[in-house]
Parts: sequence; C-alpha cells; structure tokens
Amino acid sequence: MNNVNYTVSQIYFNIAEYCLFGIILGVIIGIILYYNLINRKYNTVAGFLFGGKNMSVISVTLALIASHITSITLLGVPVEIYLRGTQYWASALSLIIVTFLTAVIYLPVFHKLQLSSSFEYLEIRFSTHTRTIAAVMFIISKLMLLPIVPYVPLTAFRLVTDQLAERITAVVCVSCATLIAVGGLQAIVTLGMVTVFLAIAGTGLPSGLALLPMGLAKMWELNSLGGRLVLYDPDPELEHHTSFFAVTLALSTNWLWKMALSQGTLQKLQAVSTINKARVCLIIACVGVILMKLLSCTLGLALYAWFVGCDPLLAGKIKKHEQLVPQFLNHLSTMFPGICGIFIISIFSATAGCIATIINSITGVLFEEFIRPWMPQDTNELTCCKIMKVLCMLVGCYCACVVWFAKDLDRLQHVASGVTGVSAGTLLGLFTLGIVFSRANSCGALGGSLLSLLLCGWLLIGAENSLARGALTFQGKPLTTAGCGKVNFTLTAFDTTTTPMPNLLNPIASKPLQSLFRISFTYCPFAGAITVLLIGVPLSYMTGKSRTDSMNPDVFCPLTQSMLHKPQMRSRTVSVEARAPNTQEVYLALDEALKHLKDVIDR
Repeated sequence: MNNVNYTVSQIYFNIAEYCLFGIILGVIIGIILYYNLINRKYNTVAGFLFGGKNMSVISVTLALIASHITSITLLGVPVEIYLRGTQYWASALSLIIVTFLTAVIYLPVFHKLQLSSSFEYLEIRFSTHTRTIAAVMFIISKLMLLPIVPYVPLTAFRLVTDQLAERITAVVCVSCATLIAVGGLQAIVTLGMVTVFLAIAGTGLPSGLALLPMGLAKMWELNSLGGRLVLYDPDPELEHHTSFFAVTLALSTNWLWKMALSQGTLQKLQAVSTINKARVCLIIACVGVILMKLLSCTLGLALYAWFVGCDPLLAGKIKKHEQLVPQFLNHLSTMFPGICGIFIISIFSATAGCIATIINSITGVLFEEFIRPWMPQDTNELTCCKIMKVLCMLVGCYCACVVWFAKDLDRLQHVASGVTGVSAGTLLGLFTLGIVFSRANSCGALGGSLLSLLLCGWLLIGAENSLARGALTFQGKPLTTAGCGKVNFTLTAFDTTTTPMPNLLNPIASKPLQSLFRISFTYCPFAGAITVLLIGVPLSYMTGKSRTDSMNPDVFCPLTQSMLHKPQMRSRTVSVEARAPNTQEVYLALDEALKHLKDVIDR
C-alpha cells in the first residue's frame, strides 16, 4: 500500500466520464421538459404539491430515500467515521424509532386532514398567530439553509477545481434544481429515483475498489487498532456530539421533524392514496436509508485504512477534513480511472434533488400562508399554479446569487445549521404539543415556543462564541503522519506516537455558566422540543382548558382520541341513567298499556 506516494493533481473527466455526466444531465433536462412542457395535467395546487395524490408506492419510497441522501451523507458521514469511529452507526436505531413514531402518531393526523400546508394544522388546533409564527420560523431557517446545500460539496471539491469552475457548477446545479421544482412533486420524485441509484454507485464502488489492494480483513484490523470500531460509547459529556446518547437523542429529534412534520416529506406521504400505503413507504424507506448509512460508514472505514499512517490534513495536502473524500478519490482514480467522475455525478444529482425539495417546500408554504389568503376566492387553480412556479424561480435565483457572490460561507454554514436546528426543535415540540396533549391551548403553545426560541437562541449564540474562542471542541480519535513517504506505512503506523487532532490541544478553561455553551450543538433541537412541552403543558393547564368538545377529533393522534372517547362514553351513560322521565312519554306508555289490556279482555 504505497498510495501516499502518488502525486495529487486536479481531477479531470475522461471521455467516459464526460459521456456519463452528459447522459445524467440529459436525463435531468428530459425530466424538466416533460413536466414543464408536455405533462400539464397536474397544473393545479394539489397536482403541483402532491402529484395528483395517486402516485405509486415505489416512486414515493425512492423519493423518501433520496431526501435523506444529501452531500452530508455522501461526504460528511465517511469523514465522521474516519475521525471519530463507527458510533454514528447507532443512528440506525434512531431511524427505526422515528419511523415507528411517525407511522403511529403523526402520519394518521395529517393523512386524515389532507392539508396543503402543514402549518394550517396549527391554526385549526391553536390560533392564527401560532400558525404565522411557525411559518415564518420555517421560511427563515430554510432560506438560510438553501445556499449551504450546494456550498458543502463545493467546499470539498475546491481541492480539485478552480473558483470559477466551482461557481459555474453551483449555478448549473441550482438552475437544474429550480426547474425541477417548477415541475412540481412529480418531477422531484422522478429525480429522486435517479439520485438513489447514482448514490448507491457513487458510494459503493469507491468502498469496494478501495478494499481490493488490502482486503476486508486488513481494513477491519487497521480500524480496530486505530480505535475506530466503536459499538457503544456511553460518554456522559454533553459536549461530545458522537456519544451514544448524542447520536440517538439528538439525531432522533432532527429526523422526527424531517420525517414526520416537514413540508417536503408530508407532500410525498400524502401523494399516495391510502394511509396504509404511506406506512409501507415509510418502512421501506427506513430500510433503504439504513443501507445507505451502512455504505457511507463502510466508505469511512476504507478512508481510515487508506490514510492510516499519513493523515492528509496533518501532512498539509488538504485544508479541511471535508476535502478528505475528494483526496481519497483522487488517489483511487490513479488506479481505477473514472471512479471519481461517478462520485461527482452522484454528488451533483443528490445536491440538485435536495435543493429542488427545499425550493418546492418553501414555495408551498409561502403561497399557502402569505399569498393565498389575500387572493380572491374565485381564483382558478391554473393561476395559483403559475404563481407557485414564479415563486420557485425567485427562490432559485436567490440561492444562485448567494452562492455566486458570497466569498466565504463557512461562518454562515455554522449559523445556518444552528438556526435550522433551533427551528426544527421548536416546531417539533409545537406540533407534538397539539397532536398528543388534548388540553394544550394557544397560550401554552405560544409561551412554550417563545421560551424555547429564547433558550435555544441563547445557547446557540453562546456556543458560537465558545467555538470561536476554542472552548467548544469536537473530540476525535488520534491521527498520525508517521507513515508519510514510507513505502509500507501501515506496518509502522501504530509503532509510533500518534498526533491528536489540532482542536484538542491546549483546552481553554471555562466558568460554570459558560460550560452550558460547551454543550454540543446536536442537542439544541432536543432541548428546544423538550422546552416547548415542559412550558406549554403546565401553562395550558394554568390558563384554561382547551375546547376539545368543539374540535375536530382528527387533530389528535389515535392514542389521544381513544383517551378522549372514554370519558365521553362514561358521561353519556351516566346522563341517560340519571335523566328525569318525560311526562308526555309516561302518558303515551300508559295509553299503550291500557289498549293492550282492553284487547286481552275482549278476547
């Protein structure tokens, strides 16, 4: 294994890669043309957002899997395994729990109500103000997140492309995504089906080819010696974002919001005709996402086995560990030409699909929450659909402009991720408060949401300050450069003193209050959701009981509905037994009895 001796050069597509990229781009353009010029039968609001609500289980399932395949899955997860070990694999347990909760608690509510915007539920359950505040939170967080989606893969591939090519690629990606979003949910689902197969090829092939020089047993041995095979890490420190509790609790909160309540996922789940089909889509998608996580984890193990004795960051070959996968592919392409192009194509497709989903969901919420209420009641569906398509174009242009003109989005990336986590936790707590707790009212919902935003915002600002000062660090396994330049560095990798990660050196002491800011940002959504419930439920009891008798019972989950029906049945039985007899009914009964007695005497 002398791959560290290869000279790293820029990645250029060969003829086969150009042809493959052209085919994929042609497929995307074909999808755009079909759903924008030919297939016009879904030019309605329901058709644009829900694809006519008669889509197949397979297509919706692949679209749900594709919504979890982002640049973070393909680029970030392997780096996480390389730096901190396989504890991230415990997220599979989180995904199983989240799928069960979604199918049992949240899905029945929204599938019965069939709402165009998920935030319409908050008006039905609480008040108009709650709905408006939640919709504004969602739009702000998504608009901040949208430019980061194409920026993450571009940061990684900055190693192999110049700045102009990087921006052109971003604009092309955003343009394709915008036009896909204009085509509606049908176009997004079709692109998602393409994305799933490309992601499997782009992740599975590099992992398999990297194992050819060393074999699976050697890779497993090297990762075991390096401490990367972590099955259970019960680290109680809240600043460690890869412990078992951080991976399960924190990721469960993010995924529960994304899978159960986000506008993009609800549109896909309501695109099938029955709730049973929607549950089947959820279960199969859960299995598919777990398999994709397994492929990403395997790629991370292959990365460590490949660079076990010479970390590229410590050796000065890359500027950030986010560039580790492109660096690895650059080495691998010297042995297997074309492999890097396949991975870049899968990244392009996944990024375009993610951007298209976000644009479509932002457009749906903007139209339903802030434009449609001001439109005349007799506005036809075609006009509404055209307005939504114009909104898609405007949001896409905003994303392209930010990516093109922003010189450095690194700082914005941390802030956008934090704001997205804060809003996700608060919104999850708000919807859960209404769906599960029947006595929750608008006062409890507004009070819990505002206090949750204040608390999480305070923690976010403090964490950003601690991160800038170096008080908040991300723990990682030791890395080394002892084998750099050696022919067989794997034999000497563990015979030398390893070098810890740079951010672990000279830790900064913090005061007791400042230690709160050292809590890992992954806990922020969990803290936000719990705060809404802990504040909202008692506040609702103190300010008055919710009028559950006048509400549509479908706004509650099946478990809450069953608890509401039992007291109503008992009260109805008691009222019948204790009701005073009606005088008119007594007279009629006596008259009937006398007539019957007279008939008996006559006989």
